Amino acid sequence: MRRLYIMHNTLIEDWLKLAGGKENIKLVEHDKGTTTLVLKDNTQLNMSVLASTYVVADIQVTGEQCHLRIRDESSLIYNALLGMDAWDSTGTALQEAGHAKKNRFSILHFVSDVFMPLMPAILGAAVIKIIVAIIALMDTYSSADSSALMDSQTFTIFRIIGDSVLYVLPVLVAISTAYRLKSNIYVAASIGGLMFYPEMTMLMSGEKEVHFLGMPLVSQPALYSTAIWIILTICAAAYLERFVERWSPKFAKGMLAPFLTLLIVVPLVLMILGPVGTWIDEYLPEALDSLVANAPVISVMLLGAVFSLMIIMGLHYWMLAIIMNDMLMNGSSMVIPAILVAIVGQAGAALATALRSKESASGRVAFWATGTALLGVVEPALYAVNMRKRSSFYAALLGGAAGGLYFGLLSVKAFAIVGNPSLVSLPLFSEEGSLNLLHTCIGVVIAFGVSCGLTYWMAGKGQKRGQGSPKSSIE
Repeated sequence: MRRLYIMHNTLIEDWLKLAGGKENIKLVEHDKGTTTLVLKDNTQLNMSVLASTYVVADIQVTGEQCHLRIRDESSLIYNALLGMDAWDSTGTALQEAGHAKKNRFSILHFVSDVFMPLMPAILGAAVIKIIVAIIALMDTYSSADSSALMDSQTFTIFRIIGDSVLYVLPVLVAISTAYRLKSNIYVAASIGGLMFYPEMTMLMSGEKEVHFLGMPLVSQPALYSTAIWIILTICAAAYLERFVERWSPKFAKGMLAPFLTLLIVVPLVLMILGPVGTWIDEYLPEALDSLVANAPVISVMLLGAVFSLMIIMGLHYWMLAIIMNDMLMNGSSMVIPAILVAIVGQAGAALATALRSKESASGRVAFWATGTALLGVVEPALYAVNMRKRSSFYAALLGGAAGGLYFGLLSVKAFAIVGNPSLVSLPLFSEEGSLNLLHTCIGVVIAFGVSCGLTYWMAGKGQKRGQGSPKSSIE
C-alpha cells in the first residue's frame, strides 16, 4: 500500500491519469469520508503521476481489482467525478470508452427518482390505509352491534400505522433527495422535519398571524412540507453545502457547511413560501369557488386535469375549504368528483405503464400503484410511475380532463366529504331517485380508459422509435 499526494490545482486530472483514464474506472464509491475508485484493468494504472502529489490517499490491489482510496478532499473529488459525463448518480460508469452519453435532465424524472426508493414503505402503508378504509366503510353500513372495531384502540393504532409513512414523508423525501445529490442526509432530514417541531406546529396552527423577519407566514404548514418544495429546498441546501465545503478552511470543514445551510436555507424558504402561501390562501379558494359557481362544466374539467399538478405543488390542501363551503350551501359538491377522476386518471396511466414495462421490478411497482390509486392513495402512481415519463403523466391529466368534462355536463355530485375519493367511496355519490351514481361510474370508466389507452398507445410508439437504436450498458 502506497501513499500519494496530488496538487490541488490538478487534483482531478492527476487522479484520472493515475487511474488510466476515466474509461478505466469501473465504480466510484463514497462512504464515511473516503472516496474509492475501483478500476477495470490494473495494468492501466499510471504510477508515473505519483511524482507530483500532495493529498494523502491509499492504493490497494486485491486480486484483479485495484482500489484507489482518497481521504483528504474526498467529497470535492467525488462530487467532481459525478459531474462528469462518464458517471451516473450512483457513480457507475455508464458505457465503454468512446461512447459516453449525456442524459437530458428532466424535473419530472428527477422527482420520480427521488420517490422510487421510498415506494416499498409508501406501498406498504397504502395497503394498510386501504384495509382500514374498507373496514371503516363496512362499519358505516353495518349494524350498530358490529361497530366495536371502529371505536377500538386497536383500530386507531392500525390507522396511525397506515398514516405514519405519509406523516414523515417530508423527512423521507428530504433524505432521498440528499442521497441522490450526495449531500448531507442528516442536515436534509432536519430541514424536512421542520414542520414536525411541536412549537412550530402550534405557531402555524392559524390561531394568530405569524411573521418571520416582518414577512407573513401562511397558516398552512402542509404547504411547507409538500414534496416539491422539500426537493427544491434540499437542492438549494446541497448547492450551498458544496459551495461552503469548497471554500471553507480545513479546520472548519464538516461544521461550517451544516451550520450555514440550516442558518440560511430554512429562513430563506420560509421567507419565499410565506408570502406566496399567504397570496394563495387569500385568492385561490375564492377564485376556484367563483369558477365552480359560474362555469361548473369548465371548472370540473379543469380540476380533473390539473388536480394532480395541485398535489405536486401542495395546492390541493386549499380544496377542503371549497368542498366544505359547497356542502354547507348546497348539501353536495362537484369538486369531489373532479378529484376522483384525476386520481383514476393516474391509475389508468400507471396500469398502461405496467402492461408496457419490460422490467419486472418497475412493472410490479406500477401494478401495485394502480391498485392503491384506485383505492385512494395516489402518491405511488403519481410520483413513482407516471412522472418518470412525460407521455404517461400527460395522458393521466387528459384522462382526468375527459372524466371531468363528462361529470360537468351531467352535473355529477358527491353528497358527503371524503379525504381522497376512490372506488371505495362510490356509495357517497348515491342519491335516491337519480342516476348520479351511474354517471359517476361512467365518468370513472372514461377517465381510466382515456388515460390508460393514451399511455399504452404512446408507449408503443416510443418503443417502435427506440427499435434499432444503440442501448447503453451499465457496468
